[in-house]
Amino acid sequence: MIRLGTDIVYIPRIQAAIDRFGDRFLQRVYTPKEQLDCGYTQQLSINPLASRLLPLASRSINQLAGRWAAKEAVVKALGTGWRGVGYTDIEIERELSGAPSVHLHQRAAIIVATWGESQWQLSLSHDQDYAIATALLICSPQKP
Repeated sequence: MIRLGTDIVYIPRIQAAIDRFGDRFLQRVYTPKEQLDCGYTQQLSINPLASRLLPLASRSINQLAGRWAAKEAVVKALGTGWRGVGYTDIEIERELSGAPSVHLHQRAAIIVATWGESQWQLSLSHDQDYAIATALLICSPQKP
């Protein structure tokens, strides 16, 4: 079985979500590893409940937008949309070579496990105000 998903995102839309919702948006959509990989840092004040975001560099926003597009492409390849799958059930990482990779957790991992052995291919690209991602899932049915 081969499944394909593609998504494009307007990068200023991700910036606007971060500006409006800050840490809540980042925690809801990105895993701690994704946040760290994209340059997110949190500055704690004397009161830990009053933490605030440090400004993210445009490179970090581009990376976050690319990962958003990748997550969207992955759920399209899964065929579920966001129904039953959480944002952090899909984690986008970089291999040592720099290639992006898909790591599934919780509900997303359970869905794919029922399809047999799986392999993901992921491609990300950025250009000016847009980030695009294509996710390809290849599954080999388990032998009885």
